[in-house]
Parts: sequence; structure tokens; C-alpha cells
Amino acid sequence: MHEASLALALAEELLDLLQKEGARGVLSFAVEVGELSGVEVEAFRQACEALIRTHPALSRAKLELRVVPARWRCRICGKTFGGDWWSVCQDCGPAGKDLLSGEELLLREVELEV
Repeated sequence: MHEASLALALAEELLDLLQKEGARGVLSFAVEVGELSGVEVEAFRQACEALIRTHPALSRAKLELRVVPARWRCRICGKTFGGDWWSVCQDCGPAGKDLLSGEELLLREVELEV
């Protein structure tokens, strides 16, 4: 399960942050998951929640997952639009596009108990 290894890496990052900051625990953290990231959000949520229950410094942490929609910019007209990998600009067609958001997997906020 890909999401379990991602959750483990996230837990390690949180524990490293605790040590670096000299904190006692994590109270909350927010993770942004792009809709095109390939991460199954509910499987990732379940893996994170299972992991944080197993470590005393993480056991009280509240997880917030934010899904980031895909946003594209047309290379011809500069218009931004949503959609998946196959979406095209409604004005210019399949002339080309650049991804602005939607592939991220970011630890965005952490609240520590000091």
C-alpha cells in the first residue's frame, strides 16, 4: 500500500520536527494532497490515523487533509482552468497547458505542544 509508506514518512518528519524544536508532542497538522498526486485520500487518512495512535508524541494529534484541485494554464491565451490530465483550454483547444497545482503532497501546518 503506497499510502502506508507515505504516512510512515510523514510520521518520521513529524517526529524529526519534534526533536528539532524540543517539543513534547504534536497537537495538529495539516497535509495538502493534490487531486492528481496519485494518493488515495481516504487510504492515506486511515494510514496516518493508525500511525499517530501508535506513538505517544503523536497520539493526540488532529489530522486535517486538504485536497488541492488541479489547475492548469493555457500556453496560448494564459487562461487558467481546472480538470484532469486530458482537459484542454475551452478557447484554444489542445494547444498546450502547464500544471499550476494538483500534484502536491505537502505538510503545510504543524501545531506543537511545547
